[in-house]
Amino acid sequence: MAPSKFRQAIGAVKDKTSIGLAKVASNNSLSDLDVAIVKATRHEELPPDERYIREILSMTAYSRAFVNACINTIARRLNKTKNWVVALKTLMLVQRLLAEGDPAYEQEIFFATRRGTRLLNMSDFRDTSGKSYAWDYSAFVRTYALYLDEQLEFRMQGRRGKRVVMVIHRWRRKRVVEAAPAQRPGRPLLCMK
Repeated sequence: MAPSKFRQAIGAVKDKTSIGLAKVASNNSLSDLDVAIVKATRHEELPPDERYIREILSMTAYSRAFVNACINTIARRLNKTKNWVVALKTLMLVQRLLAEGDPAYEQEIFFATRRGTRLLNMSDFRDTSGKSYAWDYSAFVRTYALYLDEQLEFRMQGRRGKRVVMVIHRWRRKRVVEAAPAQRPGRPLLCMK
């Protein structure tokens, strides 16, 4: 077997093992969520399967506990992987959850990141496949994670009523957080008769 075929086989075995462990480790509904996350972020160099993303979105639509379990599983998946495909698919899943999922995702990811869970901090991520393009993909994964982190912080600042101003000075970027301008009280609507 060529090294790439060997690595693909190892990735497939890892996915099967993760799915098996997810089915055994937790209760039935949480194991379904874990299995869907692993299947959406497999080692295959294909886009995440839409069916599993929809399944994750539907399972976490009404329960904050499921949202929390989903974030914990995603964080565990990102922490363990040294494969750029899995990391990229997981970050794509995070972006979809932020865009289309329950609003609790924003808060859970923000608070998980701030309390020390290495969710969107991929600054030390490095693909260990040994291929010539691994460095480029690793850099892209780190940049994409940074983009998601800044997007999340911007959205959370907006919810708290602060305005984030990006000041660009030559080669440095500086973030300035200001209080939002005071809103003028609105005039009551006149009774229409």
